[in-house]
Amino acid sequence: MMRSNPLVTEVLVGLTRRGKAQLDALGLVLLQAAAVFVWWPKDTLAQVLESQHGPHTLTAVIMALGVTTAYFALRAGAEQIMLPGQHGLRDWTLATPLGLGRILRGYVLGQFVHSLHLLVLSSPLLLMAFTVSGGEWDAFGWCMAATLVQALFYRLCGAITHLAMGQHGTESLYTIRTLLTVVYIPVGWFAPVTSHLAFTWRALGESMTTQPAIVETPDLVGFLAIYAGLSVLAALAVHRMLLRERRRTAGRHDGAGIGEAVAP
Repeated sequence: MMRSNPLVTEVLVGLTRRGKAQLDALGLVLLQAAAVFVWWPKDTLAQVLESQHGPHTLTAVIMALGVTTAYFALRAGAEQIMLPGQHGLRDWTLATPLGLGRILRGYVLGQFVHSLHLLVLSSPLLLMAFTVSGGEWDAFGWCMAATLVQALFYRLCGAITHLAMGQHGTESLYTIRTLLTVVYIPVGWFAPVTSHLAFTWRALGESMTTQPAIVETPDLVGFLAIYAGLSVLAALAVHRMLLRERRRTAGRHDGAGIGEAVAP
């Protein structure tokens, strides 16, 4: 099913080629590596056992993964990051006869594949942090699922930004940075159930006595349900914007055809 959709095929082919998108992904991995370096346990084993608190390395890396993946998804949705040979949503909508439903399904599946690729690139750091911090595999899986669902929402937000602002690079760049800055931390502060930082802290079973003020107890299923619902709403908004663009383009073509038919 995935390979039969040309948008997914385009992503699969693009991931095998060299380009700027791969360099951007490498930059995200380096930021996660910095989190591993900073939060790598500095205490001796005896000190760790005395404190009765394990290292926070895995928590820090997954938090860094959430932020960097969301930022990458926003930029990719705004088409500031494109895989080699990849075409934008407007191109697929206006230059092909594909149905909008199929285009949107391929876009979402392609984004999922791209996000999985980023997780694979980060997997050595994640597994290293998991080994030193300890933890449960099911909690780790919850965190990966949360990262993927959140990335989808931000990817669609980036697409909405691009469709609304067009090729205005500077305005689009500032808009997506504002979205990430305003939504990711402040909204998560006032509504902890939407915070990936809080989600990670809770899922990994950190001690509630040492958590920062920003981290409160979110409901794990609630986080996934909220972002899945927001992603559906964002996808509907993208579909409506694409439909409007296709109708507008078709109207211009019809007008040109009528003019030619009545010309002497």
